[in-house]
Amino acid sequence: MSIQDYINGFIDPGNSVLAAILDEEKQRDVRPCVGPQVGCMLGLLVRITGAQRVLEFGTCLGYSALWLADALRETSGCLTTVELEPDLVKSAREYIQQAGLDDYAEVIEGDAARVVKDLEGPFDLILQDSAKFLYPEMLEDCIRLLRPRGILVLDDALFKPMDIPEKFAAPVHRANQLAFDDPRLYCTLLPIGDGLLVSVKKV
Repeated sequence: MSIQDYINGFIDPGNSVLAAILDEEKQRDVRPCVGPQVGCMLGLLVRITGAQRVLEFGTCLGYSALWLADALRETSGCLTTVELEPDLVKSAREYIQQAGLDDYAEVIEGDAARVVKDLEGPFDLILQDSAKFLYPEMLEDCIRLLRPRGILVLDDALFKPMDIPEKFAAPVHRANQLAFDDPRLYCTLLPIGDGLLVSVKKV
């Protein structure tokens, strides 16, 4: 048994809709979801912090949104998640409704780099999983929108050592560098999924 199989054996998604999303992902040309280990970590972060307001960039089919919204149901909070592609917005809204989580998640259709400018904080937790070239560009706005002691998560943070094509890996690597160099953040990298950079805003 592999380490990954051992870990996944303990993770109970708790919602059959997550499996349906994974099935659709296999049938469509969409970017891979975060997977159960990252999903579980996101749910843990919401519960640990007692998050009330969570923001996600890059909804796709709504896999990570379901993990976040399910945790927010326990904290009486709400997720705002942003997706550019209209067909993905439609699918995500349908999956969120099927999961009975539409009271805890709102899907906004739009360009993350533009939407972020109009949002008002503070947010307790922000997940960045949008187009990779936007990671460095959006970092400052993400920090601005976080409350003190709020959590910023960048997905796909280990693209560079995974030998992902440079057009995707380079901006993610740059965002990692910027986050670790920023005196306002305390950061670590977690080797789960395709890598998570998890930061806390110190002030």
